[in-house]
Amino acid sequence: MEKKNISCKIIEDLLPSYMDEILSEGVNEAVQIHLDSCESCRKKLSELQHQLDEGKAQTEKNEAAFIKGIKRYKHYVIGMVIGAGIPIMALLLFILWVMVISMNS
Repeated sequence: MEKKNISCKIIEDLLPSYMDEILSEGVNEAVQIHLDSCESCRKKLSELQHQLDEGKAQTEKNEAAFIKGIKRYKHYVIGMVIGAGIPIMALLLFILWVMVISMNS
């Protein structure tokens, strides 16, 4: 690839793809050469990386909160099943006991 001076605007458009490592080898090399000589574009790359890191951290927090909510809901459902099951079992045992008593009488 011929080494040409690429404008900062074009490099800024390529930075997300550069970060994702999806550029062709030649374009990747041209971006790297530009970054080596351009403080402004290096700063822009650093800002993008910082934003990406913050986004990942926020995503992890959201996932943790979601999992915590699922666990809380699971415990709620288990409590409801047990809470409803005990009176139903008591009622069935009472009915069975009444039937046994009436058969023996």
